[in-house]
Amino acid sequence: MRFSDLTPYRIPGFEMRRLTPADKPRLMAIRDAVMAVLPDPRWYFSMEDEEIDEWLAQEGVVGYLDGEVLAGFGAIASADQRGDHSYARVLGEPAQNTFDFHDVMVHPAYRGHRMHQQLLSLFTQSARELGGTAIYATVDPENSASWHNFEKAGYVCVVTQPAYDGRDRRYYRLML
Repeated sequence: MRFSDLTPYRIPGFEMRRLTPADKPRLMAIRDAVMAVLPDPRWYFSMEDEEIDEWLAQEGVVGYLDGEVLAGFGAIASADQRGDHSYARVLGEPAQNTFDFHDVMVHPAYRGHRMHQQLLSLFTQSARELGGTAIYATVDPENSASWHNFEKAGYVCVVTQPAYDGRDRRYYRLML
């Protein structure tokens, strides 16, 4: 994924950059920190090791770093990259030129810095520049902090239905 200029999405005090395979240990550490404080671990469908490698190789992951600590990150991929797992395809909608915002995490110690919102804005702008028609995301129905961020950014819940291992997810779509 080609990203537009990262400068408008920077947050003072943090380095913002595309993550690489060398950042995998940082990504695993933030996942563990977030999972440890979730009110219900079912809110987050854990990333598989192979998925993380794929995301980092496809260059679709952007993060905020505080020194060596990954404070927050987001991952996006095109429907073509996601294949049958594309959210548009799962919903039976046209998938051409769509993207999936398929992961976002902010370390508990760094919440309140607008990282989630900044990543949503960055990915929206980048998808538009690439000719995208829509961005999709899924959120657990009980994770109101996350789905409120998506709704504030203009995403609309199109359906709540089982996903992944059968757990309910809200499917959100932002038309571009």
